[in-house]
This record gives sequence, C-alpha cells and structure tokens, in this order.
Amino acid sequence: MATPDAQEAAARERIIKHMNADHNDSIQRYLEDSEEAHFYQLRNARMTDISQNEMKFQYAGKQAIIPFDPPLKSLREARERLVQMDKDSTQSLGRSDIRITEFIPCYVKLGHFLNFSQCMLTYLLLPRSANFKPGSLLFDHLLYRVPAFANFISAVRLYIVVIMVGIHVVESSLMVKKLRKHGVTPLDRVWWLWVGTAFVEGITSFWRVDELVAKKRQEKEAKKH
Repeated sequence: MATPDAQEAAARERIIKHMNADHNDSIQRYLEDSEEAHFYQLRNARMTDISQNEMKFQYAGKQAIIPFDPPLKSLREARERLVQMDKDSTQSLGRSDIRITEFIPCYVKLGHFLNFSQCMLTYLLLPRSANFKPGSLLFDHLLYRVPAFANFISAVRLYIVVIMVGIHVVESSLMVKKLRKHGVTPLDRVWWLWVGTAFVEGITSFWRVDELVAKKRQEKEAKKH
C-alpha cells in the first residue's frame, strides 16, 4: 500500500500533467491576473509544481509563485480551488467564461456572403478610376448602360473608400476587443481570420461571433443539467 507521501506525490504529478495538457488557458489567466504578464509571454506557460501552500509556474524564462489563501488541507482540494481561482481571474480580467476557438466563414449565411462580396468588390474596384471608364470590363459589360452613374461613382469613389476604410478600421478594433474578452490573441490563427473578415465585411462578422458565443453558452449550460 502506498504511503501518504507517495499518494501526495502521485496526486501532484496528475494535477501538473492535467493542467498543462488540458487547462493552459487557465494557467495563462492565473499568471496574467497575478503577475500582470502579457499574453505574448504566456504562450508556453507551464505549471511546474503544486503543494498545499502554493503553485509554481514557468513562463518566458521567468518563475512565478501563486500562493493558496488559505492553504489547502490536502491536494484533494486542488480541483475545486483551481476552478474557483480561474473564475476569480476571469472576472478580474474582465473576460468571458466562453472561449472562442473556431472561425465561421461568411459563406455559411447567404446575407453575410453577399455583404462580404460587395465590400470586397468595393475595395478592389473603387481605388482605380479606370474601372469606371470605357475600356474596362466593368464599364463595357455593365456601366455603359448608365454612363452618368459611372461618372458620378468615378468622381466620389475615393471619398467612399476613405469613409469605408475608416469605419471598418474601427470595427476591426472593436473585434480585437471582443476577441480578447473571449481569450483570443494575435498568437491564435482564428484571431487573424476574425479580424481580417471584420475589416472586409464589418457588422455581419460580429453577428456570427455572437451566434457562436450563444451556442457555446447553451452547450455549457446543458452540461450542468
């Protein structure tokens, strides 16, 4: 039969292995909250030890110690305490308990796809005045029917581009904040996908993020019952 010390050592190893393998996001939140570390420092953060009094971590060549207050009576209490500490860190950082880990493209919804397409065409066509003059594919196949309209668009096209880019830069900034709330950083591939699509299509990308979060929220609530 294993001695109490051997049981404690085995429990310690299980906790460390489990946290590093399955809860790296929680480790990052602990350190970001207590150490005020930046996300780019925490990508490879790892738990190195745990005792009844404290947890030890390593990140970006640094060592960090986070004490348990009050200390654990035994490591059997660790799971409950770690879950609560993660909730506390999430709240302290102003984060959501829902993490975004996937990207939903615009083509899953027709309206979103049409919005993305028209925005992309605007980016591609409006910067060149030649696109609205005879000899261009656009003019010769479509705009030749409405030359006055083509002349008008050619005259105001740069104003449209500047206004559109300005609006979409703001929307991209808002998307960055929204993603950060849900645990997504520039170190994640989905960050670039969501921010990129927000710059192109704007508001419809936010609708898909909100739908994704709502779906994950429902799934999380269903597991409680």
